[in-house]
Amino acid sequence: MLIRVPDYLTYVSLSRENSAAYSWQRNVFPVTILIEEIPVSLIEPCQGWIQKNQGVLEVMRSKTGDASQRDLLVMAPFKAFLEQCEGFEVLSSILREARGILERIKKKEITLACAGKDVKVGKRPCIMGILNVTPDSFSDGGAFYKLENALERARKMVEEGADIIDVGGESSRPGSDPVDTREELVRVIPVVSRLAKELNVPVSIDTTKHEVARAALDAGAGIINDISGLHWDLKLADMAAKYKVPVIIMHTRGKPKTMQQSIHYRSLFSEVIRYLREGIEIALAAGIPEDQIVVDPGIGFGKTPDDNLRIMNGLYEFSVLGKPVLLGTSRKSFIGKVLDADTNKRLEGTLATTIYGLLRGADIIRVHDVKENARAIRMLEQMMDAPEIVQSQNE
Repeated sequence: MLIRVPDYLTYVSLSRENSAAYSWQRNVFPVTILIEEIPVSLIEPCQGWIQKNQGVLEVMRSKTGDASQRDLLVMAPFKAFLEQCEGFEVLSSILREARGILERIKKKEITLACAGKDVKVGKRPCIMGILNVTPDSFSDGGAFYKLENALERARKMVEEGADIIDVGGESSRPGSDPVDTREELVRVIPVVSRLAKELNVPVSIDTTKHEVARAALDAGAGIINDISGLHWDLKLADMAAKYKVPVIIMHTRGKPKTMQQSIHYRSLFSEVIRYLREGIEIALAAGIPEDQIVVDPGIGFGKTPDDNLRIMNGLYEFSVLGKPVLLGTSRKSFIGKVLDADTNKRLEGTLATTIYGLLRGADIIRVHDVKENARAIRMLEQMMDAPEIVQSQNE
């Protein structure tokens, strides 16, 4: 069973301090949830519970094709999920889980403890600057392959507003070949070591290998960013726990070499959420604290352009995981397809995804063009923080 919140109004209402569902309107404010893969035997009790609480219920065939299950779209007053379900005890576990999910949507500021360089997320947007020290990354491959070029670029991104610098030594562009551990270490460790000493912001290591993560953490890195979401190398979670650093868990489907081949999802959001939830469970089992986990839906990783656009539109759905959300859209191919633009001409499209993503629930934006994105975010913050002006009826 999976419970989702496929309704933007529900997200907006529950995510903000002093919002309707947390004030005097909480008894009547309607929230919408989707309960997937519920046994057929529970449909009748659900209908009875809905009728008692003056809600609406739509029964749909399960996307899994299992005839013994159904998907339920439920709209009910917020108070219905808070009260004890007397007379509907058979639904107690479902309603308890739904209540927990609705509570997790609420935005909270947390502190990521990044090797002595803390980063606060949840209240204001954070910017992660991309630093690829590779010869073949899709956008800037080779530009910062040399040590001094990489160091200069990182310093510049911090000046422009980057809160985190993400260093990667293995290209994950579609169709790319894997890099052996030794080569990846040669590429990233000198850069991480210098930046960790020089910068006042944390350095993140973008890797899927625990050996690289361990060497980077020894060199001063403060975050592990794993595109496999802890699914390929389970020892990565152990590294994060041992060094007491946050981990970014991303969704992907297949390795970069083949991830864009034969793409098909029965239920896009359900499958991505399940994958991320599995990564969270791996992290927690390794001893990583709840508040040191970030999730990333993996735009462009094993997804079609239409899949990427759907995820952008429904980004708020990942709030059910109760973790900060990282969004990485910078210069990606789905932008190029929409705008018919080459990689180096996708800035406007990237800025659009940044602003839209923040409004739909993103907490961290991973970008190449830090200055431009930082300025766009500053403008957005000023507009959202502007006081409302109520005109006098006499004017």
